Amino acid sequence: MDRFAAMKTFVRVAELGTLSAAARELGLTQPAVSQQVAALERHLDMRLFHRSTRQLALTEGGETYYQHARQILLAVDEAEESAGELSSTLRGNLRLHGPVGFGQMHLSPIVIEFQRRHPDLTIELVLDDRFADLIAEGVDVAIRFGDLKSSDLIARKLATFERILVASPDYIAAHGKPQTPDDLIRHRYIRFSWSPQGESIPLIGPRGAVTAPIRSTFLANNAFVLNEALVSGLGIGGAQLPLIQSLLETGGLVRVLPDYAYAPMDIHVVYPSARFMPRKVRVFIDHLATSLKAIAGLRMNHIPEKSI
Repeated sequence: MDRFAAMKTFVRVAELGTLSAAARELGLTQPAVSQQVAALERHLDMRLFHRSTRQLALTEGGETYYQHARQILLAVDEAEESAGELSSTLRGNLRLHGPVGFGQMHLSPIVIEFQRRHPDLTIELVLDDRFADLIAEGVDVAIRFGDLKSSDLIARKLATFERILVASPDYIAAHGKPQTPDDLIRHRYIRFSWSPQGESIPLIGPRGAVTAPIRSTFLANNAFVLNEALVSGLGIGGAQLPLIQSLLETGGLVRVLPDYAYAPMDIHVVYPSARFMPRKVRVFIDHLATSLKAIAGLRMNHIPEKSI
């Protein structure tokens, strides 16, 4: 038995929860993964998992072994990274996660340029609007918007952007401009399907926070779809400034209620460990921070990393 390979397999099974998920990620067959785990259990003379038809759960001994094994694997990675510092070439795999709208418009060209500069890296960019489990899904770096929940991750705030109310000139010509937040209830409103406020929106104005009632007539779960609906004249809606800056400049959209806006939203880069940051992660984060400076509508921050 290759104990190191079996240890790596065991750790991914523990983090993903199933043999099949670990097999897919590791490029092995499910029987091969099962055999490695079984061989490790025989070597240790203890059961590592409680097995059921659908899910695996660590035993008490398995949990202890997992914590030590994970630290060993991190130490091996750290040793390899230290040796690799002597070379400027980045190698291995880099898995990235980010939100869809910003990812398609701004993050993807940044990642493509990074791949061009480091062709020996294998990069995977996953875009969706949920908060991925970095450990379970093997994500090296995630880009997240908004407030961060408490976790065992490390976060670094990179930038902040505004979310403003906009509409097309055609919509304004046909329906007029609202003069106060309360006027929004008399207009057609475009918003994200998953908005927690439902038929009201929280805004910040000259006198502080206000809540405005709205009447949603078009909903979607994609920022590009919502922006297209706004440009098409379907109503008024909130939009992320970095995604619509060019439309404001060309007149495709105009600002509505300019004294009011949603609360600014922060952009964080999040990664699993502060004790050991692989060089490929550190170099990518520096590349990302530099590249974001060229995006109109972002205010850059200079805040050090912190645990969350």
